Amino acid sequence: MKTFKCNCDQHPILFFESSHCLACGKTVGIDDQFDQVEPYEIEAKTGLFYKLDDPKVKYKKCDNNAQYNACNGMVNLSTYTPISDSDEVLCFACRFNETVPDLSIAEHIPLWHKMETAKRRALYTLNALPIPLHNLMQDPETGLSFDFITDRNVNDHFSSPLAGQETVFTGHDCGHITINLAEADDVARSQTKHAMGERYRTLLGHFRHELGHYYFDQLIAHKPEKHALCKQYFGDDELDYQAALAHHYEQGAPENWPDTFISEYATMHPYEDWAETWAHYMHIIDTLETAQNFSISSSTSGDDYDNEEVESLKLPQDASYFMGQKGITQILDTWIDFSVMLNSLNRSMGLADAYPFVLTQAVRTKLSFIHHAIHNKLHLLPKLSNTEASKLTVIK
Repeated sequence: MKTFKCNCDQHPILFFESSHCLACGKTVGIDDQFDQVEPYEIEAKTGLFYKLDDPKVKYKKCDNNAQYNACNGMVNLSTYTPISDSDEVLCFACRFNETVPDLSIAEHIPLWHKMETAKRRALYTLNALPIPLHNLMQDPETGLSFDFITDRNVNDHFSSPLAGQETVFTGHDCGHITINLAEADDVARSQTKHAMGERYRTLLGHFRHELGHYYFDQLIAHKPEKHALCKQYFGDDELDYQAALAHHYEQGAPENWPDTFISEYATMHPYEDWAETWAHYMHIIDTLETAQNFSISSSTSGDDYDNEEVESLKLPQDASYFMGQKGITQILDTWIDFSVMLNSLNRSMGLADAYPFVLTQAVRTKLSFIHHAIHNKLHLLPKLSNTEASKLTVIK
């Protein structure tokens, strides 16, 4: 995630989550283009907002921004279409919400803020990619929507069930993504992480994983040629999902899973392998964009380098990790180099590795399929032999 700048004299850094400039106090936010956080002037007479470069266009804070500070969305009133018959005004990101947590429970509100932050980061990356991103009003048939709900008591870190509440499972169903509010609670999420023996569990990771399921439907499932090709990389997704789920939780992942999968959960079923790989692709390109924004360089060796070699390790300023201008091999080579530095920085602070995963050749091959599927370049993938395809999914 890149940073932004205010237009005041001090030009301080604005972050993706910023709602005001710390130097001049101006309101800042992100509009329906959803690509830039920028400052807004306020019109004293009407209380509406405008940008200096186009003062005729008026903006209003998203209701979730104005009332709850749950986002920093700004709504262009000249182009806004209400999502229903109500007078509710919602920004680009909030229009994807079908259900938000029960806000009459005060303890839910800060957790909802965390949900919205993770969701907006996930949507920002998707919006920058050449793939469809529509809410249900824009596309009632295949649009994307979210439920943020829970079945447990927030006051004991979601340990005890709520009376009369059906069990809430985080998951995806035909474009509708449900995230249990418990995932926004650090204690509850940490307990689940340790109980399941996971090396990595984050709220943003949940969004990206479930969005992976959504984009499998959007990019692959209804396109026979692409679907057939996908099966070569991820296996036969027509295998019984419930049986695979039961087997995974009874038997666990095979010992040799790191050879061909990005995570233990990815071994459960080809659908989960796709979703896990999709999430990692998103992690990689978003983090590389952040590193590029700060002109960070990295090295995996302690050897001395001459100036030319040092320059070659810098993340190039003209790289576009979102628009496919960089090949997947270069992206992954850069990521391997950078993740070593990232993990080393964490260790210097006494923290766990930020990216505790190994990209084997089989995983890199699957990531390449994700990359080419996103950029509609699957025809550029090399044809796999039956032996090569079997090596991507075989477990013992």
